[in-house]
Amino acid sequence: MGKSFTSQIRDNYSLYTDLLNNRKSTDESNIDISTVKSSNRNFLINDDVLLNHITLSQKIIFISEVKIRNYKDFKFKIRCVSLCDPPLFRYDSDGPAHQNHDENIPLKEQSITTPHFHNFNERGIEIAYKTNQLLNDASRAALEDINLCVVHFCHEGNIRVGENDFPSVSILSKTLGLPLLENDPNSGVNFI
Repeated sequence: MGKSFTSQIRDNYSLYTDLLNNRKSTDESNIDISTVKSSNRNFLINDDVLLNHITLSQKIIFISEVKIRNYKDFKFKIRCVSLCDPPLFRYDSDGPAHQNHDENIPLKEQSITTPHFHNFNERGIEIAYKTNQLLNDASRAALEDINLCVVHFCHEGNIRVGENDFPSVSILSKTLGLPLLENDPNSGVNFI
C-alpha cells in the first residue's frame, strides 16, 4: 500500500512549498469551463491548463470547476500528481464549512466557513483559511464574480499569464450561452 497523501506532503514539504510559493505561469489567457465533470455531473470543468514552474519540472495543472445550476459555486485547484493525488492548493466559493483538524488551532477557530482557501501545513494536515479580502464583507461580495476571484486565486497561488497578467474565465463559451435554470419550462403545461 502506498503512502497516504498526508505523509507524502509532510515528507516532501520543501517541494510542496516550492511548488506552491514560487512563480507558476501559463500561456492560457482564457480558461474555458465547458466539460461536464465525469465524477460529478453537476459541475463543469475546464480542460487541463498546464502551469510552468519557475524552477521545477513537475507537471502542475490548474483546474476550474463551476456548478451547472449556480455559477457562484465554483472551485479553483492546483494539482501535482507526482507529489500527491489531492489538490495542493484550492479555493471553494461555496459549500459547507471546513473543519481544521489541528490541535494547534483553538477549537473555536477550527471551523472555517466558505469562501475559503485550502493548503497543507508542515505536518501534512489540510488547513482552510481566509485571506484579508475574504474577511472583508465588501471584498468577499465582489469575489463572488468568478473573474475577479480567479485573479485573487492566482495572486494567492503565485500564478500568472506571461510576465504579470492573470487569466480570465469563460463558462460554456462555445454554446449559445442560455442560462441553465432549475425550473422546468414545461411545468404546468397540459400536452393533451
